[in-house]
Amino acid sequence: MTHKERVLAAIRRQPHDRLPFCSRIELWYNFHANQATLPQRYQGMSQWDIQRQLDIGLVGYYGAGEDLFALQRHAMDYREELLPDGRVVTVATPHGTISAAWHFPAELKGSASITIQTEPFFKSPDDYAAVQYLIENTEPVENYQAYARLPEAIGDDGVALPWTGKVPIHMLMEEYMGYEGFYYQWHDNRDQVEALHEALCRQQLQVMRLAAAAPSEIISVGGNYDEQMTPPPLFASHMLPFYHQACEILHAGGKLVTLHGDGNMEKLLELIAQTGVDVVEAITPQPMTSINMARLRELWAEGPAIWGGLAAIIFTRTFSEDQFRRYVDELLAAMDGDDGFILAFGDNVPTDAIFDRVEYIADLVRDLKC
Repeated sequence: MTHKERVLAAIRRQPHDRLPFCSRIELWYNFHANQATLPQRYQGMSQWDIQRQLDIGLVGYYGAGEDLFALQRHAMDYREELLPDGRVVTVATPHGTISAAWHFPAELKGSASITIQTEPFFKSPDDYAAVQYLIENTEPVENYQAYARLPEAIGDDGVALPWTGKVPIHMLMEEYMGYEGFYYQWHDNRDQVEALHEALCRQQLQVMRLAAAAPSEIISVGGNYDEQMTPPPLFASHMLPFYHQACEILHAGGKLVTLHGDGNMEKLLELIAQTGVDVVEAITPQPMTSINMARLRELWAEGPAIWGGLAAIIFTRTFSEDQFRRYVDELLAAMDGDDGFILAFGDNVPTDAIFDRVEYIADLVRDLKC
């Protein structure tokens, strides 16, 4: 079987020939490629060349190519200024001008592809009308032709995971209001926050309809949850209903659905099992979070499938070689016989990894039967 066939079979809990090992190493690769510190044996090789040589399945995540959709903004003056260390977006609407800023920390340059938002669009209740206007006049449109280059480049050596973005209430928290601003407004102006949320739901359900027809077997919807910042009551009241709607649309289009699960979300696990997603990828367990893999396997015995398990910290000098190997042995023992398990890093190989350990796992699992 190919890597792609194994991953799809595991998500569907169908028979497959050996343990799927499909993951991401771009954090480690990008850093060392930019610093010219790749191990000698990998000099001149691309990230995917290395993974193919090690027989680790490829994951085409967001940031690896074009998105499956684009956003068209109507009847507003939307301007983006790129800076050496970030970017600023300014939006002039009939209800006023709002702005947001992102920063690219120096320590992340050359390894990460994301920036840190330092200024949200929403800064005070005076901004409600302008933010509402921005959301309601932003239209998702398909971008299939450009996106298709990513799954074509991966072929049968792995899978693409096109990301639709955060779910609406989480998008409101992170991208529009900031967590602190969101929770103050949630307490003080609930109706206006709900109006923004409803507008984002309409927008994001259109993204789901586009994703349902996209050239990809798996669609990634939301993620990066934390049981404190996205607590169970809010997950149950606002995230769960959206996941039900999204999964209904995507499953009707023949898609498998995943969410990105690398957060500290022990208290969310039972709710996540109710979302309807088929698999949770980038699962990051103890000691980096409170998730215990044996308990997770029991809790999700009926689904979703589990994709992850290798906490990034075990690849660093924080773990001795003996501790590292014991961790791997205990993980594989805990998940032995689970036909819905895909081995992966949670959620990446860190820049300071001892890469010999990645190679050790690749060699170890190559002949592991399911």
